[in-house]
Amino acid sequence: MKKLYILSALLTMGTIASAQNYEEILRFSRFTTTGTARSAAMGGAFGALGGDLSTLSTNPAGIGVFRKSEAAFTPLLNFNDIKSGNRTANKTSFQMGTLGAVFSLYTPDFNWRGFNFGINYTNLSNYNRQMDIAVLNSSTSQLDAYALQADNIQPKDLNPFTLGQAYETFLINPNDQLYYSPAVGEGELVNQYKLLKEDGYQGEYAFSFGTNYKDKLYLGMTIGLQTTYFKTRSQYTELGEENAPSGFDSYDFFENVRINGVGTNLKFGAIYRPIPELRIGAAIHTPTWYNMNYRRETYIDAYYWTPEDPNTGRESQISQSQGYYDKYDFDMRTPWRAILSIATVLNQKAIISADYEYVDYGSAKYTAGPYSRFYDETNAAIKSTYTAAHNFRVGAEYRFNSQFSLRAGYNYMGSPYKRKEYSFVNSIPGGDKIQTVSGGIGLNFGQFYCDAAYSYRFAKDETIFYYTETQIDNLIHTVMAEPVSNKYHEHQARITVGVRF
Repeated sequence: MKKLYILSALLTMGTIASAQNYEEILRFSRFTTTGTARSAAMGGAFGALGGDLSTLSTNPAGIGVFRKSEAAFTPLLNFNDIKSGNRTANKTSFQMGTLGAVFSLYTPDFNWRGFNFGINYTNLSNYNRQMDIAVLNSSTSQLDAYALQADNIQPKDLNPFTLGQAYETFLINPNDQLYYSPAVGEGELVNQYKLLKEDGYQGEYAFSFGTNYKDKLYLGMTIGLQTTYFKTRSQYTELGEENAPSGFDSYDFFENVRINGVGTNLKFGAIYRPIPELRIGAAIHTPTWYNMNYRRETYIDAYYWTPEDPNTGRESQISQSQGYYDKYDFDMRTPWRAILSIATVLNQKAIISADYEYVDYGSAKYTAGPYSRFYDETNAAIKSTYTAAHNFRVGAEYRFNSQFSLRAGYNYMGSPYKRKEYSFVNSIPGGDKIQTVSGGIGLNFGQFYCDAAYSYRFAKDETIFYYTETQIDNLIHTVMAEPVSNKYHEHQARITVGVRF
């Protein structure tokens, strides 16, 4: 027996249900990096401290703490590894963490002691990662899920991203108003594999203004311009049993997605120092209103076993379908954020700081686009799936002398889900609850300074390849892939070099 090759090069335009989805919006609403080396070493807990470039994107009142002008940049090196079941994939990337300056006009002789202006770029999220996942001897197939999703849909109306391609390559066939998969027969097992590669970043250009009243009250505002670039390439493969009665051998589903966009937001903050040893901070961030450009292409290669033609001794090609391609723009809105902070500075040597952040991911939504007729359903899924997350950051610093400081921190990002959810592969950055431990040192030479930080981020979750639930004739039919446990580990090293003037 020989293999018959079927090619479906469908570079397609899909509906909103298969493009933007309620999981994908989380990617652009959840931030995982923490600015300068000093901020990163202290877990990002700088909301009540100020005097650091990273505060321009967290609590803009921190710009009012500066008494001298300052410029700094922070490169970072990221090592990412993900263990899925017994497989591990690694990815290393280099990015700019921060780059900016603050210009201070400090006048100690007046009640309002100056006006400061700053501009800073901050890396908010790092999307560089790889995943390698396998499920062996699965009793269900993604083709079963496709067949269930296609029920009661005419072939010409099938989503061309997935179902249309499966139909064109004979992986699913209609039977009256229902569909079935002739490829994977009853009781046949399949091996499933997913290779995923992602690249990209999310960054913010912060334009901040701040002032200082009697060195007790600090006020600030930031205009944020966020940019994002995300690219993913994946290959999903199902291998059938050797000489299976159905004649199915294997198929590969390839997907390439690229999203880039620009968004704007506002941030307002205040820091109050009732006594020299105590600082209290608060900040609120408006949603970021994004305009995104979306591109997607997919195609399927399907293979079947067929008997050799006794007359010609050759195999024949059953079909080859035509290709599709599309790109379009859409708008989205990320959640509001609120931050409360407290810090103590003891004898100008020891600092202990803590932040609490509230983010309601259920308030994120898609607002406009060529497929906005689907947004009500997608936004309803966002509200029913996500909830408010409670994030905590704590940090400490001890100054041994005027030149050397030692720092440590902890960062906890709460779950955005209302209940335990399986995440679909290549939907979100990874991890339900995300924790980070960090440490670092600071060297201060007066006009010049240098900070170094190391952080270790870890999380875990479970992912599935597919899940479909449909009611047919008053009966609930469900097809679900076997869950795979994932462990995420990320190591970051960053150095900040700055000058005061």
